[in-house]
Amino acid sequence: MNKAVQFYTNVLDFTVSKQYGENIMSLTHNGLPFILEKAEEANLSTSSNSVVLAIQSTNIQDDFEKLRNQGVKMIFDEPKKCPPGYYFVIEDYSGNQLEVIQFMSEEETV
Repeated sequence: MNKAVQFYTNVLDFTVSKQYGENIMSLTHNGLPFILEKAEEANLSTSSNSVVLAIQSTNIQDDFEKLRNQGVKMIFDEPKKCPPGYYFVIEDYSGNQLEVIQFMSEEETV
């Protein structure tokens, strides 16, 4: 849990807003609440129906370089183009994947 808190606060700039004992706490990022809870065992779903959490970026290239330089596990070698803009995927210390995405106008993604 300590490694997870360090990752989300030191690397991704979340702040701890409230702690509910040793295994669950509320974090915030740009006003968005996020609950971090320690799981007793991994419950990885093999279903193709899943939700991906994403953090919005205002400068995808700078954020990519910053996180890579901090030693964050990057899934791609560079940000990828997607319909709303550009994104890349990272993993936290527990292997949870998060997208970092920058929304752009249609002209900017061409």
